[in-house]
Amino acid sequence: MEHEADIAVVGGGFGGALMAMVARRLGPSVVLIERGRHPRFAIGESSTPLANLLLQQIAEEHDLPQLLPLRRWGEWQREHPEIGCGLKRGFSFFHHTLGQAFSDDDQRRNQLLVAASPRDEVADTHWFRADFDHYLVQEAQRIGVDYFDQTELASFDEGPDGVTLGGQRNGEPVRFRAGFVIDATGPRGWLHRTLGLARRELPLLPATSGLFAHFKNVGAWPSAPGEPYPVEAAAVHHVFDGGWVWVLKFNNGITSAGVAATSERAAKLGLSEGEPGWQRLLAKMPSLAEQFAGAEPVGEFVFAPELSFCSRRITGERWAMLPSSAGFVDPLLSTGFPLTLLGIQRLAKLLVAGIDRADYERQTNGELDQVARLVGALYASMGDFEQFAALAQLYFAAVSYSETAHRLAKPELAESFLLCDHPEFGAATREICESVVRLAKRDEVLAKIRAVIEPFNVAGLAEPAKRNWYSVAADDLFASAAKLGSSEAAVREMLLREKLL
Repeated sequence: MEHEADIAVVGGGFGGALMAMVARRLGPSVVLIERGRHPRFAIGESSTPLANLLLQQIAEEHDLPQLLPLRRWGEWQREHPEIGCGLKRGFSFFHHTLGQAFSDDDQRRNQLLVAASPRDEVADTHWFRADFDHYLVQEAQRIGVDYFDQTELASFDEGPDGVTLGGQRNGEPVRFRAGFVIDATGPRGWLHRTLGLARRELPLLPATSGLFAHFKNVGAWPSAPGEPYPVEAAAVHHVFDGGWVWVLKFNNGITSAGVAATSERAAKLGLSEGEPGWQRLLAKMPSLAEQFAGAEPVGEFVFAPELSFCSRRITGERWAMLPSSAGFVDPLLSTGFPLTLLGIQRLAKLLVAGIDRADYERQTNGELDQVARLVGALYASMGDFEQFAALAQLYFAAVSYSETAHRLAKPELAESFLLCDHPEFGAATREICESVVRLAKRDEVLAKIRAVIEPFNVAGLAEPAKRNWYSVAADDLFASAAKLGSSEAAVREMLLREKLL
């Protein structure tokens, strides 16, 4: 069997399917190659406001209106109730001391709640990837992408006229000829292995491991009066010294949960043993154990001995990796989706010669490094929640500023993820993260964070009177319009247009 296409996308997850759809809309013929078969289990499930905005931009720029209902909870539930989805109103963080039940004081020093949307209708989502990825692959086929599943590729041969990919499908030899290849197979993926590429170390990041599964019958985490959103309608993070647990609830009765921890902490907990390691962790977190007392795993536990990864090369003459294949940091800040979607936008420009490969590689590596630095500093602060919460404000300040700038049609204010290329914010963030890992004086670190985020703080962050609970408030945006070179009237018009007011 031989197949020819202008572009071959390897990997049929959400990134590969979206990339194939965009490439097809640009005009070339496209083949999408998947090793497994949909629907299938996948991890990486939590969206963000910036990710949903990028999805909207891709849909509008490339005539893919079928993607638009997936950008918000309300539209998704009306248009595609059959696709599993979770309601995400914000980010919830709770700090635990291992061996003790969760407790807090009236200043809420052991929690951080940051709202991402003012109400359910326009909220972000968790993507139940078995359903979500399957839907996108079906849509890719509908618009003319040739799809081949159960295909195991084994060779990559690059010539002057294109690339030949060889392998087997259902036990039979198969070859694909393409002018350009995009790898969407994830970290340590197909091209990295097949081309024997070297690895690159990510800055400041400790070695970490992960253990995760899907569950049913997970109980509720208790709520408190006055919370800015229902606390479980969020990406919930339970932080402890050396690691953190995520809990994401879907509307189909499934809950995604797992733990990421430093290799040292993972070894002490015996996470490599799978379910026994999970139960050992719960025994040290009594409040979480109570929530999971009646829970049952759906499928097998998955242990990832080494979470972080980065390939030294991510482009070639006739190939490129999506950011999700180029590297992986940690799921702590839900950065995987926006990085992948930014990569799709940039590769679309590359395919029509709008940018060169070196620029794509520089941007991708720079953003992966910035995420790694911030996550590394957060890991170093997991035993000190005041510092952890302050560092997290660097993330929330950057993404809320970027989202607002783009919605105000001012993309030049935020051209890179986490503002890593911004001459003030990007450089200062790097300095702060390095000082945290070097164990600089915490009072100096906290003061520097407050000073750095102030010119970009459009969401009312870092206000002591709010005691770590941050709602979405239009007044905060109105008061910050000048930081975006805008006016209160322009911000109000944007919020009304986007149905955010």
